[in-house]
Amino acid sequence: MSVRLPPEPVVWALSRHQAYLNSRPGGVRLQRRGEDFADLKLDAVVLDDAILPGCSFAGSSLKGAQFLRADLFGVDFSRADLSNTMFDRADLRGANFLMAKLKQTSFRQADLRPGQIVRHEKEGDENREDVPVNLSGANLQEANLGHAHLDHANMSNSSAVGATFVGASLFAVNLTGADLSGADFSGARMKETSFVGANLDGAKLAGCDLRGANLRSVDLSGVDLSGANLQGAIYREGQAKLPPEIEAMLAAHGKWIASNGLEGERAVFSKMKLPGMDFSSCDLRAAVFHETNLAGAFFTKSQLLFTSFIGADLRRANFDQASLGGANFSGALLAGAALRGAQLVGVEIFNALNQKTGKVIFPRFDNADLTGADLRGATVEGVDFAGVVFEKVNFAGADLRQCTGLRGRRG
Repeated sequence: MSVRLPPEPVVWALSRHQAYLNSRPGGVRLQRRGEDFADLKLDAVVLDDAILPGCSFAGSSLKGAQFLRADLFGVDFSRADLSNTMFDRADLRGANFLMAKLKQTSFRQADLRPGQIVRHEKEGDENREDVPVNLSGANLQEANLGHAHLDHANMSNSSAVGATFVGASLFAVNLTGADLSGADFSGARMKETSFVGANLDGAKLAGCDLRGANLRSVDLSGVDLSGANLQGAIYREGQAKLPPEIEAMLAAHGKWIASNGLEGERAVFSKMKLPGMDFSSCDLRAAVFHETNLAGAFFTKSQLLFTSFIGADLRRANFDQASLGGANFSGALLAGAALRGAQLVGVEIFNALNQKTGKVIFPRFDNADLTGADLRGATVEGVDFAGVVFEKVNFAGADLRQCTGLRGRRG
């Protein structure tokens, strides 16, 4: 839908607000709640200090506009063109910027934390819900978010190429699949933030607090991490370089995960020869390794939910502390493999509406060879070991839950 010129009442209200900002006679501060300004052409409009909670500017053109210090709590800017717009020190808690154009937009010191929405239920009950700011799919190229508050924001699949986040707070932000190449996060607080599938080529993370951050599958070779705190973070330590074609497959797989299959491509390594490859700390959920030669390969601390290793050669492979919920090792050769502290548990299946289906997928080892495998300290749930080659398996300290086929075969 194309934008349209604002109706006369809106033009009048904007002129009165401009008079208010200039301290002219007849000036009235713009105050609206839940009003519809969608699909309007409002380029260069000045709404500094306006009070507009819950209003909608969805699909509007607001290029070069100003919202300095404005109250924009819960405002809908989805798919709006906000290029070169200024939101410095604005209250944007709970705002929606889904697929918005925010190129060179300024959010310096803006409040983009979750907004608490109160819904009144029957019988007078109140339902309070924290709604995170949604920047999913937004174009933040060269935007300035210096010292902004973005805790818990959803920035998945956004593009923030060359953007500035210096000194910003990004606690537990979702950056999965985001293009952050050349972005400057110097001194930002990014504890428990997720970067799965993100592009950080040339990014600056100097002095960042990255404690507990999820950097699985992220190539950090071109990233400035000087002085960063990576305590408890999951990342590819030492950056064991994989062949270029494998790195490309990992990058495409990361996008596939982040977009729920809409972008990128699922990683299929079937029948490839990858002995000794280091996939440690990679996110390979639902990847396919059918009949792949992975002898002596490393999957330490990797995310391998629903990954399929049917018929793979995994002799002496290392899965220490890996997440293997619902993984399939049917017919695989795991002789001498290490699975110390691994999580081999059942995973509940949800439908497209994120509703429980009541179905649980457990790991499978049908006809696998576990001779001499080391599962010390592993958590193993719902696995049927009948038919598994099972000599000299070490289960010391393992937590075995509802497993079958073990009678008389331990040790």
